[in-house]
Amino acid sequence: MQFQKIEGLIAATFSPFKQNGDLNLSVIPTYASLLIENGIKGAFINGTTGEGASLTFQEKKELIASWSEFNSTDFKVIAMVSGTSQKEGVELAKYAQEKGIYGISVNAPFYVKPNTVQQLVDFISPIAEAAPDLAFYFYHIPVLTQVNLSMISLLEIAGSSIPNFAGIKYTHTDLMEFNQCLRYQDGEFDILWGWDEMLLAGLSMGAKGGVGSTYNYAAPLYQDLIESFEKRDLDQAKKLQEKSIDIISLYSKYGGGAAGKAILKIIGLDCGDFRPPGKFLSAPDREDLLNELRNQKFFNHSMKSNSISSLDKGMV
Repeated sequence: MQFQKIEGLIAATFSPFKQNGDLNLSVIPTYASLLIENGIKGAFINGTTGEGASLTFQEKKELIASWSEFNSTDFKVIAMVSGTSQKEGVELAKYAQEKGIYGISVNAPFYVKPNTVQQLVDFISPIAEAAPDLAFYFYHIPVLTQVNLSMISLLEIAGSSIPNFAGIKYTHTDLMEFNQCLRYQDGEFDILWGWDEMLLAGLSMGAKGGVGSTYNYAAPLYQDLIESFEKRDLDQAKKLQEKSIDIISLYSKYGGGAAGKAILKIIGLDCGDFRPPGKFLSAPDREDLLNELRNQKFFNHSMKSNSISSLDKGMV
């Protein structure tokens, strides 16, 4: 494998918006500082959490350019460049290479869907070829794309035909297949775990790196979980995973990803609201969410930063 495998946590970042819905790129330097100060190993931008499906082509380019300023050996920036349009993916991949980020990612087309792995590889290959120097990851998230093809077959075909194929962002609950992917060809590929609320399960199957949205604001919780797992303190690791589950369970009550953005605002970084049809959280909703987080003692494990406002300032 020509790319170093990622170990640790990659934050699936939120796209920051102003009150009028335009991008708020001025937030990104503070955002990047927050992640870096808290030991996050990189940013996965323009993905599901980043509302990539709601961004324009130009907005995706602007986000790639802004985040590229913070790409380094120790902080890897990976950009989603395609969902349904191969041509857009090719152009964004070229741009990502120009800006010198670490990698790019593509999910399965979710409108006209591929029925075979070969069809999927035919879709992703030109995009990967457009950025030959960047690590290329397939983003496997069948719960949203409704495309659930064999990832072992993908490793076999894409791994042998796409020179810069680095691995898979595996956002699925099939732990058996995940483990098989990790072990394929003696662990040749980088398989990143994508379910925050099941990180402990992923670790138990061999995961070394993970990409997730809650790492934006609760990295200390997961870092403690990983440390407990590595020390074989499984009781403590389980307790920390249960705390993660309790936090994520609030998503269904407070608007999914919109709740994540609200939590990030509570700790001091305002990325605005989700675009329609995402839920808008009213001030009372935010206050109720804050109270539930306090009851869960969430702030014992929330992100800390010298570069953003202190807790409880401007949170609702």
